[in-house]
Amino acid sequence: MKIITETDRLYLREFIPEDAIHFYQMNLDKEVIKYTGDVAFKSLIEAKEFLQSYNQYQLHNMGRWAVCDKKTNEFLGWCGLKYHPKDDLVEVGYRFYKTHWNKGYATESAKASIQYGFETLKLKTIFAHAHIDNLASHNVIEKCGLQFVDQNNYDGMPAKLYKIDNPDITIKTISGSHTIPIRHSVLRKGKPVEACPIPEDDLESTYHFGLFYKDNLVGVCTFVADQSPYFNDAVQYRLRAMGVLEEYQGNHFGKHLLNHGVAFLKTKNIDRLWFNARLIALNFYKNNGFSTIGNQFDIPKVGPHYVMHKALQ
Repeated sequence: MKIITETDRLYLREFIPEDAIHFYQMNLDKEVIKYTGDVAFKSLIEAKEFLQSYNQYQLHNMGRWAVCDKKTNEFLGWCGLKYHPKDDLVEVGYRFYKTHWNKGYATESAKASIQYGFETLKLKTIFAHAHIDNLASHNVIEKCGLQFVDQNNYDGMPAKLYKIDNPDITIKTISGSHTIPIRHSVLRKGKPVEACPIPEDDLESTYHFGLFYKDNLVGVCTFVADQSPYFNDAVQYRLRAMGVLEEYQGNHFGKHLLNHGVAFLKTKNIDRLWFNARLIALNFYKNNGFSTIGNQFDIPKVGPHYVMHKALQ
């Protein structure tokens, strides 16, 4: 049994096979699944098969977790984080036995899940949604500090979307000179600091972004206007000199910077983003929607690269 996090009254743990009976029983209650779009399991066997195939912990290092009473170890319901690959977002969700409604368990466990997502997983933003008529769920979401974003359809149902940003992570526009220490530490290690600036740093058309974690600059990236002979798009930008301090790598900070830059360039009506990617970073960029073009080539004293790109419009 792997415990994920704890609160004053509760602990959240990964699911175990014995939880199948609770999934089966909770979903039999029409009031519990009224606003979820789910249906009851046809049998306990089907519930067991669902848990046996539940692989979110392995795939995404997060998932829904069993919510248990600290004193009695009773299974009260579930709560946790779900990654949606198609939309590239994480949402918090919950479901409890009706006998445990109105006791604050949903709010308490959702707050703990959000805290875990921000402090342990270093997520930048967490979303939540609730059917427009599920007033109790809206109340829980708002108590957790999420802000209303939009009303839309979710799995065919009218729903309100909320989000909350990690207060420890901010991405800001910075100057070219502010990027130099991180470029030097990450991208030009062992070389003179004079090797860190790039010719476009001070151009008005160049954009520099810095990711700050707890007010410390830990990652940078630069976007410059540059046309590649591979593409015919009217307006192209190139990603240059993206790096995250070694002690902060593995926390998705590079992804946060990249997504921020892409979203910004879209507002500027940029047609395509491209760059030269090191072989070691190919999977990272592919997982973020970029593709290779052309053959592998070598940059002297740096190593083998591919040109990667993504249409933004």
